[in-house]
Amino acid sequence: MLGKVMRRSSHRDAAANFAEGALVQTAIPIGDEARAGWAKTFAALQHPRFRWYWMGMLAYFLAMNMGGIARGWLAYDLTGKATALGLVSLSWGAPMVVFSLLGGAIADRSDKRAITLVSQVALFGLAICAAVLVHTGVIRVWHLAALAFAEGTILSFAIPARMAWIPELIDERNLMNGIALNNAAMQTTRIVGPGMAGGLIALPFFGMTGTFYLIAACYVLVFWFMFQIPSSRGSHSDVKLSLATRMLEGVRYIARHDLLLLLLILALLLVMLGAPFQIMLPVFAGEKVYDVGSVGLGIMATSAGIGATIGALAVGFWGDSFKQGKVQFAAGLGFGVGLALFGAIDSFLLALPILALLGMTSASYLIINNTLVLTYAERRFHGRVMSVYLLTWSIMPVVAMPIAALADIVGVQRTVLGLGLALVVLLAGIRLFHPGLRHLDNLPPPSSTE
Repeated sequence: MLGKVMRRSSHRDAAANFAEGALVQTAIPIGDEARAGWAKTFAALQHPRFRWYWMGMLAYFLAMNMGGIARGWLAYDLTGKATALGLVSLSWGAPMVVFSLLGGAIADRSDKRAITLVSQVALFGLAICAAVLVHTGVIRVWHLAALAFAEGTILSFAIPARMAWIPELIDERNLMNGIALNNAAMQTTRIVGPGMAGGLIALPFFGMTGTFYLIAACYVLVFWFMFQIPSSRGSHSDVKLSLATRMLEGVRYIARHDLLLLLLILALLLVMLGAPFQIMLPVFAGEKVYDVGSVGLGIMATSAGIGATIGALAVGFWGDSFKQGKVQFAAGLGFGVGLALFGAIDSFLLALPILALLGMTSASYLIINNTLVLTYAERRFHGRVMSVYLLTWSIMPVVAMPIAALADIVGVQRTVLGLGLALVVLLAGIRLFHPGLRHLDNLPPPSSTE
């Protein structure tokens, strides 16, 4: 039993991957011709502080993507049920529902570097705990749920702080390029991380134990890179306001802007109906569908990562030459159709290009959506707006639990097929009956007073 458990993978909810991927896919320059082309792609790396930050995020995203595959495989391998994936996902999302608004309020008034460093120490501790549990052969699903709950709590504070920290590391001119490079780091590791994790898990002399210790080592690298960044005394407005007042101020600000509300609803729609398919990938890789094991699971996740990279680059190069609202709608429809196809086919080889399509369309949809959110929001509210955005993503694990239970009852393929069709119908309805969506095609430049 000990040897069998040690070879099993461990789960950090794939929702973390999807959610954080959404939050870093936030900045494609709009109407900035000076940034077009390959020559300016890495302009933000000229700033030493951002360069340390970016290298740290490469290590962080690599650990995140490896952990998402490894832990998802173990959760399903321990039980053979999709419900286990939903349970751990719910444990991850629940604390974000409670703490994300507080995390955004703190990020807007506190030292982002300190929050980031403390969060990395905590994530390293969780990775070591998971590795020891696997190493000793005592890992159980409730352990994974407890670790997921702790990680969700940490990320509630870490993600808004990390995103709000970027403007303090580079100048105004390179801000959008810096956030775009953050997105590029995420997509690159989505290609490398899953395949690496799947291959390492399958190696008898390395296995799950070695994979988790490697993930913990990556978190040490993240801390070291971030520690090289000098402390910054960024100005924080309204520091005398209480955290509760600042939280309410952020919520009221969003409530007063119909366009921001619409954008958050569009993000929530993809979260509720689209994101759960990633949680179900271990079920597709298992014996009930494709029977391709952990290596096949890594290949599937890598295919989605390749598609997401293509989508990000496409929007990056042509983002200032098309109507954002129309392209976001087309990408959402493409994602819904691809999701339905993924649920309808029985071939592993045919599933790979469909997964690439899902990655490409979801990345395009999220990049445009997040760019519009940051463009329409005043900068002094960015931390709190991002925390509300994170709150919408934290709802996904809540929805994933009944979806996972449904997959156990009617089958995972039928469930995913139904989700894809529902997404197509709802997006088409919003486009037809909500005039605000068409207004997104006329994006104004950000206010200079922000």
